[in-house]
Amino acid sequence: MDSSPQSENDRCAEGRVAPKGARGNGMRRVASSLLLVLVVLFQSPVQAENSPEGQGAPNHVETYRYQAVPTGRERDTEQITMVLSFKDDAIGFTSTSVSEKEKEEVALKMTGKGDLTSGTRGLFNSSGRVTKARIWRDGTKVYTRRGKKTTSASIPKGAILAIKGSLLVLLRSFPYGTTDQWNLLMIEFSGKSISATVRQTGTERISVPAGEFLCYRVEVRFRVLIVNPVVLCWVAVENPRIVVKSVGKRGLFTPTYVTTLLEKG
Repeated sequence: MDSSPQSENDRCAEGRVAPKGARGNGMRRVASSLLLVLVVLFQSPVQAENSPEGQGAPNHVETYRYQAVPTGRERDTEQITMVLSFKDDAIGFTSTSVSEKEKEEVALKMTGKGDLTSGTRGLFNSSGRVTKARIWRDGTKVYTRRGKKTTSASIPKGAILAIKGSLLVLLRSFPYGTTDQWNLLMIEFSGKSISATVRQTGTERISVPAGEFLCYRVEVRFRVLIVNPVVLCWVAVENPRIVVKSVGKRGLFTPTYVTTLLEKG
């Protein structure tokens, strides 16, 4: 039986044209149908393929916990808590990453499509020193401020501006099942920027501490001299399309990090 809001409205319309003498029963049917519509709206999730939220859902908050383990340096394992806030035409991202050596707190603001508009980062080391940085976009330029130093970079035409946290949201709306490729300008709070490409390389079922997921396997390839390092991401096929695992370096001379989803809720 079709219980969508549209079909219920059709039945309401039929009730309003009840024949004379049955008008009271018709009005009762209209009231009952309207009540059912409200119940459907408040109880049934609204699905929308390829929306940044992965569901086209109304205002809501999502929380995830990850663990990032650097190969060969397990003592530097990071525990990460990530919160996504969807409100009207904007998305908020906050993350707290804690290891033995330091704590990092990041807050990002994005459009409803997942495009980065601004962000802040606080880096706290074990000795109590705090390093703060800020990023913001103005038209086709992106600016980074650390202390008294401000740097800028131009966003190439057709490229999507992203940072590590916002990329997790952008990947929800990637056109999976196609040969399409995205061009990115990846920005860091250090002020460095680098071009990258995103493409799907297949599907795969994987297991992580949070459970078993059928995933799209995604390749993020960075354009660095002749090296072109790659980060692999596994994005859940089921909505919301969350990144459940990633493997790759954070820089040319860093270890490979294996990041897995521990819990969602």
